[in-house]
Amino acid sequence: MTEDTLLNTLASADPAALRLPDDVDELTERVLMAAFEQIAVVGWRRSTVDDVAKRAGLSRATVYRRFPNKKALTEAVVYAELRKYMIGVSARVEGRTMTLAERIAESSSYTVEFIIDHPLLRRLLETEPDSILPSLTVEAGPLIGTFREFCASLWKSEIYGDAEVSEQMLAHLRTVAELHIRIALSLILTRQTVIGLESPEQARRFALDYLAPMLDSGGNSSV
Repeated sequence: MTEDTLLNTLASADPAALRLPDDVDELTERVLMAAFEQIAVVGWRRSTVDDVAKRAGLSRATVYRRFPNKKALTEAVVYAELRKYMIGVSARVEGRTMTLAERIAESSSYTVEFIIDHPLLRRLLETEPDSILPSLTVEAGPLIGTFREFCASLWKSEIYGDAEVSEQMLAHLRTVAELHIRIALSLILTRQTVIGLESPEQARRFALDYLAPMLDSGGNSSV
């Protein structure tokens, strides 16, 4: 990860950073929470592993055994937040009787709640924009790809279950997922909008009226 970007770790992260958020012990969780708070309060560039250790109430040695440097720690925080989002958005619809449009609306509402006022994103955009803007704009490919494949896979399961799906339909699901993600990125970067998104209900209504219908706009509905 370069000194100029924060999220381009998605393209080539250390495998250890990918594994940590999936299976963390109590001390590792404390470190990740402290790192998140440190970045959200102080910023990314001015934060050090030593600062995180103090905030977590742990020794430097304890933190360094889990994260040998700032790069590894930052990667783990990014992936922990991605995993938190994916678990949260899945939980919003899991086990509930809803139409596909309602499920998309519910997941879109959660997405708005999660990212629009995300403390780490907002802090970095306001105080260190050059550390994160590339990863949300010209270097956003890995981030877009991660969420595109996650959403397309989720929708495929919701619509078709275990049935075989044509390449044309898979391409359609991926296209719609990418459009949704690009809309979300635009809203993160430019808060001024006439779209009503101040409440979860407004976000659901926006998704029902504008986002969900995209799934019916192509692909010829053929499996």
